[in-house]
Amino acid sequence: MNFENQRSEVTNEPVRYSVPWRPIDNWIGVILLALIDVGLLLISLQGKKGQLAQSGLLVIVQLAYLLPVVIIFAWRRIPWKSLGFGKFNWGTLAIGCGLLIGSYMIILVHNLILNGLGIQTQGDEISKLFQLLDTPAWFFFVGALLAPLVEEIFFRGFLFQGFRARYGWVAGMLLSSAIFGLAHLDPVSLIPTFILGNLLAYLYQRSNSIWPGVILHVLVNTVGLISVYVITQNPSLIPG
Repeated sequence: MNFENQRSEVTNEPVRYSVPWRPIDNWIGVILLALIDVGLLLISLQGKKGQLAQSGLLVIVQLAYLLPVVIIFAWRRIPWKSLGFGKFNWGTLAIGCGLLIGSYMIILVHNLILNGLGIQTQGDEISKLFQLLDTPAWFFFVGALLAPLVEEIFFRGFLFQGFRARYGWVAGMLLSSAIFGLAHLDPVSLIPTFILGNLLAYLYQRSNSIWPGVILHVLVNTVGLISVYVITQNPSLIPG
């Protein structure tokens, strides 16, 4: 059934969601994304991750995440506004900030468990990457600004919407968030990224706009990257 498990306040009927693309298009998009990720994995295995992170090529790689959407939308002749570029209530963003605090509590426990097991966290991996860079300019631009926009378009505007129309919003949220986590190609960040994906999908569910998710995603990435970079440049800030 192509409707969500909630009811309209006016008619008490299930709310029906629809998108101008087919369910198979979502899975085609996932396959294309997987091929792009395989290319990134090969680059990483060749030890060129640091070179990529400080070059303009990183912008092109990130924009490649839009390729599945571009191909499918051109094929189906779908307008880009269907992804959810409309207005939103700023109260939705406030709710997102509140939920983010709760999410970080879970992520903190997750990271403490990893540290207790002697497993490096995502922050440790990013710190190592910063140490390889001559300048973090491109990495900051892509990680803090470009990536949030591109990822919200693909994972929430395209995947979540499509899965929501096919499976309902809860299943769509969980499925798109699982793919979001796996696409980052980092096992230690799978759970934190999955949690963040669910939060961002919930904001889309409340607003039908990608902008609350984009703004919150920019905030999360910017604070995270700046924090890790400052610690990298000032190791004395880490408790002994």
